[in-house]
Amino acid sequence: MKSRYSKLLKILLLVAVLVVIVVANVSHRNTAIKEVAVTVDYSGNDTLVTAAQLRGAVLQKYRDIKNQPVGDVDLEGIRKVVKANPYVEDATVSVSVSAEVMISVTQRSPLVRVYSKNTQFYLDNYGRYMPISSVKNQRVIIANGFIKKDFPGKPKDLDLEKLMAADTMAANFGIVKIYCLAKYINADEKAKALFDQIYLNENGDLEVVPKLGDHVVIIGGTDHLDEKFENLYALYDDGFSKVGWDKYSFVNLKYIDQIICTKKQ
Repeated sequence: MKSRYSKLLKILLLVAVLVVIVVANVSHRNTAIKEVAVTVDYSGNDTLVTAAQLRGAVLQKYRDIKNQPVGDVDLEGIRKVVKANPYVEDATVSVSVSAEVMISVTQRSPLVRVYSKNTQFYLDNYGRYMPISSVKNQRVIIANGFIKKDFPGKPKDLDLEKLMAADTMAANFGIVKIYCLAKYINADEKAKALFDQIYLNENGDLEVVPKLGDHVVIIGGTDHLDEKFENLYALYDDGFSKVGWDKYSFVNLKYIDQIICTKKQ
């Protein structure tokens, strides 16, 4: 008998809990939105877009959102508004227990700033186009030179990782060479400390300009970059540290297994 009462009590308690949950859920869905809050993860990069800008874009699209019940909020629509910003990599949107729309944003990471004829733009760390931000100049590698000579389409359509995966000849494009070298430099702490400018010369060879010293390093193509930079570091450590950084005008690493240094006139 006690066993039956115990089972019945458990069932009643379960039903009561479910009723409370349903009532609470209905009550929450009918609660008016109190606030829209945006947080941005910059991943150590400078600011390209602010939380206030993204919040403003959402409120411009959904002017009456604070009067809307929680259950009527278009979470996916809000996410699309935020994702439409060219500096946003990803965004998640949810509603808190306190009836606040919570928007968490990850900012895209600019890799290199490209100057090409009368235009300039960023490439992000996936080789995709990014417009220049009005918020703040980014501390990234600068690239210029004869870039437009063999440009694959319009800058705003660039997606270099996708291009390289689809076209085995894509590595011959100047902009692809710049992207690959910038990515290498950014991933190598020593190279990152030494170089902040890439130049594509009229022959399609890559050159880098060191922060210290008055010389140009000719890289050539993006093949054998590990070997080329190891040779350069050895030259700097064993040669330039003894004879000085300003004795040569060019250091040519284009050819494997040899370094050609041109003395200043």
